[in-house]
This record gives sequence, C-alpha cells and structure tokens, in this order.
Amino acid sequence: MINTTQARSFLKLPLVLAMSVAGLAAQQASAHGYIESPKSRAYMCNAAGGGLNGNCGPVQYEPQSTEYIGVPGRNDLEHFPSNAQACTGDFKICGPADGTIAAGGLVRFSQINEQSATRWAKNTVKPGPQNFTWFYKAGHATRYWQFYITKKDWNPNQPLTRDSFEMTPLLNQPWPQGTVPAPAEGRTHHNVNIPADRSGYHVLLATWKVNDTDATFYSVVDLNIDNGAIIPSDWTTVGAVQPEPLSIGDKVKTRVFDAQGELKAKQVVLEITSASQAQANNWPQELAKKVNAAKQGYQMGILNDKNEVVPNYGKNDILVKKGSDIVNVMIDKEQIAKPGELSITGMQPEYTLKDGKADLHFNAIAKGGDYTIAATVYNAKGESVAHQQAPAGNTPHFSMPLVDQSAGKYDLTVVATSKKGELLQQGTSFLLKAEDTGGGEGKYDYVFPNGLKDYKAGTVVLQPKTGKTYECKPNPYSGWCTQWTSANNAYEPGVGWAWGNAWIAK
Repeated sequence: MINTTQARSFLKLPLVLAMSVAGLAAQQASAHGYIESPKSRAYMCNAAGGGLNGNCGPVQYEPQSTEYIGVPGRNDLEHFPSNAQACTGDFKICGPADGTIAAGGLVRFSQINEQSATRWAKNTVKPGPQNFTWFYKAGHATRYWQFYITKKDWNPNQPLTRDSFEMTPLLNQPWPQGTVPAPAEGRTHHNVNIPADRSGYHVLLATWKVNDTDATFYSVVDLNIDNGAIIPSDWTTVGAVQPEPLSIGDKVKTRVFDAQGELKAKQVVLEITSASQAQANNWPQELAKKVNAAKQGYQMGILNDKNEVVPNYGKNDILVKKGSDIVNVMIDKEQIAKPGELSITGMQPEYTLKDGKADLHFNAIAKGGDYTIAATVYNAKGESVAHQQAPAGNTPHFSMPLVDQSAGKYDLTVVATSKKGELLQQGTSFLLKAEDTGGGEGKYDYVFPNGLKDYKAGTVVLQPKTGKTYECKPNPYSGWCTQWTSANNAYEPGVGWAWGNAWIAK
C-alpha cells in the first residue's frame, strides 16, 4: 500500500517502479540490490542468475551486498580505501579504490575484481536504448541512479579503474526534487542508451545512491555489444566449464546430451595427476585440449576473431556447430573425500541498539555435504539470548532479531550438522552499542581494553563484560586507568577488585 504523498511522487518519475508488497519487512534487512537484467557479474555468480560465473567467492551468496560506505573512519573496517576522500558523492568524486570497483570496495568480495577479456560471462546487446533492471532485496529511499560505460580504448585485461570509464554517465537519474525520497522496492527499470561507437566487450557500471544511509551500491555488467561489425558465428554455446581448485586424484568428465538423453560414448575424462594440473585455471585448459582432440562433435574454449574455438586458461565455453543434435554438455566431477567447510558472511563488527533491539542478517555457507544449520547468540555472561535453525539448504540466510538486550560484547555461534553426523562450527564476536539519545547517554571513546595506552582523565569506555560505560577518574587517579593486563586486572572497569579506585560508573 502506497500513501498518497508517495503515489504522487511515483507518478512524476521517468521510470517504471514495480513495488514489492513486502516492502516494510525488506527495509529492515541489511542486504540490498543488484542489476538483474542484463545480468550483472555478481548475479551471474549466483545460482538464481544461472551460475554462469564461477569461482566468485562469497558474493555468489549475496550479490545484492556490493555496498560502498562513504563515511570517513568506517571504510577501514571492511573496505579498501578510496584514492579520493571518503564521502557520499558519486563515482566521479569518490568511492571504491581503483581495482576494487566491481566489489564496491568490499574486501570479502575481492574475487569479482578480477578482470580479463575471458574471465566473465557476457550479455549480448545491441547499441541504442536498452532496459536495465535494478532488483532490490531491501527498500531504501533513493537519491539517484547513474550508469557508466568503459571507454572505446579500454584494456579488458587490466583492473577496472576510473580511467577505464567515461566520466560522463550514460544516464544520470536523480529522484525528483521537491518530492519525498520514497523507498526503492521490488524493481526499477531504466532506459540506458548504449553508444553506437562501441563494439565487442565493454563493462557497464551501475550505481545506486540511497538516501537513508551513507551507502552507494555498485553493480557491474559485462556486455558483448553487437553493432553489426562482429562476424556472425555458426557456433552455439551448450555449456561452460567454470574454474575451481581441484585435488590430485579428482576426475572431471563431460556428460553429453541430445534430445533423447545422454550420449555416453561422447564422454571425455580428465584425471588430475599433479598439483599444477589441479589449479583452478589449469585443468579447464587441459580438459579443453583433450575434448577438442577427441572430435566428439563438440568443442571447448573461447571463440577468437577468426571464429575458431581456442582452449582457454580459466572459464571455457562448450560449443557445437549450429544444427548439431547435441543440446547440452555438463561437467561432472568425481572428487576425493574432503572435510566439510562452514563460513559466515555479512556480519558487522557492531550494531546500535534501538529500544533494546537489534537485527542480525548474515549467511551461513556449508560446503561438502547436506547440512542442517543452526545459529545461537550468547551474551557476555554466556547466556543464550537468541537461537534460530535454518530451513534445509547449505546456503541459508539468517534474520535474527535481538530483543531486550543491553550494550556489550556478544558471540554468534553457527553449527552445521550433516546427515552422517559430521559437525562443523564457526563463530564471530560483535558489539551492541547503546543508542545515542542526544543527552550523552551511551557515548564512549573506546571499547575496553582497546586504546588502553591513551586512557586519561575523562576517557569513557564501554565494558563488554557488563554492557556498561565507565569514566576514567581525574588526577591523581587517572594513571590507574591504564594499569591492566590479562594476568592483572585489579583496575579493570566494573570487573577488577579495585576498579572503583580508577573508574566512575556512568
């Protein structure tokens, strides 16, 4: 349901908004949005996007989270620093450092910053007007959308930098002045004009600047621009080989299908016999050479400018001549047994309480089996304060509300249990900060014992063990505030037996 003010705002927009009915709940999430059509690089890493890109790292589980936060002091927590001053301005002024643009500057998504002419699957488009669709996992009030494209002479085998892009956006679409910045929810559609003087591989960068946080979301789209200069090909793609690390003893097999079923006689098998061969980008090239030499009616590699299929290090397409009976070729891996893996992504180092409440949003990723995954939050006293078991699946997203909690240190513990009884466990710690009410309540300079050597009279610290704040006493007692080691904690605020000699409870 859209209120009248918002409805009038939407009518003034030069774009089509498809509104989600789950907008209110979505706005509470920490995950956000990506370009859905044509498919962005990160979305192609995700199973829902076809899984056309492989070896992407954790972005495959949250393509919506390539988010740059332009606030001084915050970028050191999780972002590569920008070459420009940290700010909330557009891509021309500041943002992710050169070479980290595709990941929005986020360290954990670094793998999608890799750049070469053959690394990523591409969307074939024509020059002229093209519809680009932003898909939103959570609503945010919006300032603007911008779309940039690489220069005519850009080098696709070098990292993406600002110099790779034209600095005049193809489209600069602000939220209309004088209207309330309404939440972007569901999908928005944008008419972007692809220049007629572009041909072949180019990267389009879409940025979405939100209005209710300091974030800008970055989404890169790999394009193959067909402007008529590209030689028509008689090859059809029926599969792909994605690079990933293997182990000695693993086997990789092709499975070939026509309309009636599998053609087992056309199978090609590569056995991994060395550490070099097992490397993510090496075995696909060797498999491609073996497939092409076998002459089984399909080829593996990358098309060159002579319309020839050439084996490639890394990702390889699987192609047949037009008119072939082969409709699909899959890659099957027989891998030696490995221990399972469990990881947590999306957690922040700290959250701010509001009325004693905070929401955690994160992914728990289990590999190597079929796992049931559960998450539990513990306070500093070792008491469990929240628990959630995910539905079946090895990449669940958790949304855990914390209620009636106080500031302090907390632990998140995630446990994955397989049907065979194998147990995996991972954990991480985070802080809940007291809400700043404007009256000084909840404010502190450090979380104890961080910054210990800089404590002086008037320094306020948050003690994670108690969830309370303490102020270093004035001279002549202030020197005692810095007297602490793990073996001698007499003056530890709120905890040590002599803490009252050094600190004042706030």
